[in-house]
Amino acid sequence: MKQDNKILDRLFTQLQTARSTARIEAILTQIWNIWLNTGNVEMNTLVRQGTQNLSKGDYTDAINTFTQVVEQNPNFAEGWNKRATAFYLRGNYKAAIDDIHQTLNLENRHFGALAGLATIYSEIGDEHGVLDTLEKLYQIHPFQPKLKDQIEELRSRLN
Repeated sequence: MKQDNKILDRLFTQLQTARSTARIEAILTQIWNIWLNTGNVEMNTLVRQGTQNLSKGDYTDAINTFTQVVEQNPNFAEGWNKRATAFYLRGNYKAAIDDIHQTLNLENRHFGALAGLATIYSEIGDEHGVLDTLEKLYQIHPFQPKLKDQIEELRSRLN
């Protein structure tokens, strides 16, 4: 289940053709605003609390908070993504990858989750995983600085 599917579809279509940095940033802000909204005031408070825990480096508290979020709202992709971030920052790559996959099952265009997955693959030395993930990311968000160069460099090294 995707959040505000029609609006997100429109925004992702616009992201494919946007060329100016200002326009891209505006679209990304709108996407993140949708992704971060659970549709429930209490749940949004939990998401903010978990995000604050992440910012302070309280990864265990963040994991616990985002676990509450995903248990209460398992279709909220950003809850899984935020918990994946906390797992990653705590060094639990397996749990982070599992949560990223759950995020992508719910929102396959989640460029933040894909970027995180590429980072983890890079850190564990899976260059083919990095390349595959970056290619998916490029299809969604093609105007990220240096992304195309990174893909081309990996392709040439791996072929």
